[in-house]
Amino acid sequence: MQYFNYLSDGDRKSLFFRDPVPFDKATERETLRGALGGLLYIPGGNPSIAQIVQEGKVQGLSSMAICLEDAVGDQERDAAVANVGRQLASIKQALFEGSLSRDRLPLLFVRVKDVDMLENLAELFLANNSILTGVILPKATSQSLRRALPIVSDIDRQAEAPFYIMPILESVELMLCNDRIEMLRELAAIADPFFDRILNIRVGATDLCGLYGIRRCVDTTIYSIPMVASCIADIVRVFGLGDRYTISGPVWEYYSTIARARALRSWAEVEGLMKEVYFDLQNGLCGKTCVHPTQLLPVQASYAIPYERYHDAAAILGEDPGHLGVMPSIRHNKMNELKPHALWAKKTLRQAELFGVYQENTDAKGLLRAVYNEVYHL
Repeated sequence: MQYFNYLSDGDRKSLFFRDPVPFDKATERETLRGALGGLLYIPGGNPSIAQIVQEGKVQGLSSMAICLEDAVGDQERDAAVANVGRQLASIKQALFEGSLSRDRLPLLFVRVKDVDMLENLAELFLANNSILTGVILPKATSQSLRRALPIVSDIDRQAEAPFYIMPILESVELMLCNDRIEMLRELAAIADPFFDRILNIRVGATDLCGLYGIRRCVDTTIYSIPMVASCIADIVRVFGLGDRYTISGPVWEYYSTIARARALRSWAEVEGLMKEVYFDLQNGLCGKTCVHPTQLLPVQASYAIPYERYHDAAAILGEDPGHLGVMPSIRHNKMNELKPHALWAKKTLRQAELFGVYQENTDAKGLLRAVYNEVYHL
């Protein structure tokens, strides 16, 4: 996969100073953990999963989560599990026959209902390891992680390609415990021996809001909901220290088709999404759960790195902190400190490698205008 590979050569040259690099499920974890971008969820009962992947029906689709938890009714779950087996077999066959090339295969994950399902489907996941990147574990707790991580490690040990897990932190215990930092440190202690099998730590903000009957509006980011914002801050405080784990941003529930936005002359859903992604990045999160294909481009466009930021990061890592402590930015409009900004610079260059670097006078809005052929203000 390669971000924005659907752009024409002319658009790519006018928009990007540096193109994104390709990646796939075999890419080393250090790079791959930042590559998910907008992770598109699709119900496990959908009979068109394989067709969507094989025919490239969703522009910009680079990662997909096939959901066997909340997106499936309890009475339909067994049928959905059977459907997932058929869909994975079809994708695998298409890859084998050559009708689907590996560079068009998105990162594929299955979101299981619980550890029991993970254990029951382990053989299915192992059999489809050539196309599956990993699994997603909802409502992760210390008990479920202790069971799930060895199972995933065992699948990976037997598999021909790396196999990962992405726990979602969204349990009621996170909100009710007396000492959340201590609870998160316990989770981190359980996770650390398996950290090379953990691709992302994900945050389930909708479930956390749902505990209190809260649903944010289209103009309200999750960072305006203090109870959940404080939980996200604690998760970053524990798991984000030293950039050991990549923590992804929560789902944005609102979306709009281009036709609808044009008819209403309103881009509120896109504006709200891009605003929340901005705050995600400012708070140390990278990656976003998406519920509709129209959310992918705004998310991915927000991850491409501005020209000035890229050059600041490159300059910081290009100097010797033993001989220089501080220097002006390339625009002489901010201070770059080599030691405090080194980790930021490393993360910025990793993101630039995957999502590209904009030309000097271009940004995410310019990319959206080029794709949508629309003039609007964000």
